[in-house]
Amino acid sequence: MWCTEPVKIRLAAALVVALAALAGCSTPPGPAPASPAPPLPEDAIAYDDLLSTDREFPFDNTCDQLGADSIDEVGARAARVLQGMGGPVGCAVEFGSAELDELWIEAEGPPNPSEPRYFPLLWNGDAGTGTTYHRRLLLDGRYYAVETIDFYGGQPGCYLTVDTGSPYALQFRGIVPEAVAATYGELNSSLTNYVVDHVGTDRFMTDNCPVVERTAIVLLGDIDPGGGSLATS
Repeated sequence: MWCTEPVKIRLAAALVVALAALAGCSTPPGPAPASPAPPLPEDAIAYDDLLSTDREFPFDNTCDQLGADSIDEVGARAARVLQGMGGPVGCAVEFGSAELDELWIEAEGPPNPSEPRYFPLLWNGDAGTGTTYHRRLLLDGRYYAVETIDFYGGQPGCYLTVDTGSPYALQFRGIVPEAVAATYGELNSSLTNYVVDHVGTDRFMTDNCPVVERTAIVLLGDIDPGGGSLATS
């Protein structure tokens, strides 16, 4: 059974309508998992169910996997480990440019033991993020991915979450300079009595997600060489 035409879901209202239309879709067409990962069919974004694997999560929560050449290629100046209470929880790639301040790379795990994987929840808008922007895409033709907006320190950022075929998903959190964020007005609806600026939100994501996508593709080459959502190793 085929579903509707491929969709790019951008706003919460569109998400509700699109997911209702796609409810009950069959498993999407696609190749068998392999190593290196095969490309995904373009119409996979129109399906709620995902072909995937159950392999080991490729990210070690540090910056050790990132090579100096890749840091230079993306235009960053350094990388530092994000430390949590129990040890490293991710990597912050430092740019300090007019376009991007930092890019944080972090793991997103299932919210509770009853959920085997995090990414399918996010794909279908069930991850409890309460976002006002949600776009499905195929990153580099090999990874299922979702872009959402979130507000670290109160300012907007493009969050790109990638399915590695693992219980955990890999999130690239783009943090723009404060001066850039200020040019879009107040997009954090929790500070505007939950009145959503859909136009401003859409413009922010259109302007600021491409650099996150480009950077993520390069850094995934170090973190997950030959990988993808249908990778077997």
